[in-house]
Amino acid sequence: MSARGTRPACAPAVVGMLATALLGMLAAPRPAAAWGLAAHRWIALRAAALTRCRELGAGHAGEIAAHALEPDSVLKARLGAVEEARHFLNLDAYGAPPFAALPRDEAAAVLRYGRAALEREGVLPWYAGRLARRLADEITRGDAAAARLTAGYLAHYAGDATMPLHATVNYDGTRTHQRGLHRRIEARLVDERLAVYTADAARVRAGQPIPPARAEAALFAALAASFDAVAPVLAADRAARHGARVGSPRYFRRLDADLHALLAARLGAAAVLTAALWDGACGVQ
Repeated sequence: MSARGTRPACAPAVVGMLATALLGMLAAPRPAAAWGLAAHRWIALRAAALTRCRELGAGHAGEIAAHALEPDSVLKARLGAVEEARHFLNLDAYGAPPFAALPRDEAAAVLRYGRAALEREGVLPWYAGRLARRLADEITRGDAAAARLTAGYLAHYAGDATMPLHATVNYDGTRTHQRGLHRRIEARLVDERLAVYTADAARVRAGQPIPPARAEAALFAALAASFDAVAPVLAADRAARHGARVGSPRYFRRLDADLHALLAARLGAAAVLTAALWDGACGVQ
């Protein structure tokens, strides 16, 4: 396991012994958001257009989209590291694909590595899976306001699961001398060109409902797909740097040319995954 990418994999017993000490030695915090806030809002709005769940449909899109921003804009400041861990899963902290060393069952993962180690490397699929189950319960109880809040939060974490840099210990390019890549992607590349990216993202076709019992598996699958996109993202940044100053218009034109299709597809996947999780919680067949 790595401490945000600072240690190699350790035996479970060693991880348990060192967990407390390592928590005080973490690398710099992750950037504030996976996608930027504008992209997170679009994901929720698009999911509201796709969902067949009456309680979460277009009539409630604005409220849900506002809630979808709160994990970044409110909860991180309120809850600190506890909230931070909900936004990512460092898959490569557990070896190479298919990351068989990491149990998909949360209790088994805690037993193997310890809670502190899991919190350090991220708990996104397990926490979002709990939200999917909570959403189903709120819809069943008829608690519409609570359901819209939970749906917004679930949209945020589902969006995080589709962002490549939230599936790796190299989340900001620090391990490959590409520091600042996370913000360059989220804010400068995607958010500043959001209309163009979302026009293509909206072409991603809707999926089948994902019931709460399968939510964690779906989120793990989304993170695995995100991890597969890490290498192309890093390669595009390296290529864009040749003959161009990092952050210059020329750099971003090159980055956009190489990554537009990939990132638009990941944005579209975020909205589709969100709608499928909502539909599953709503009992849509």
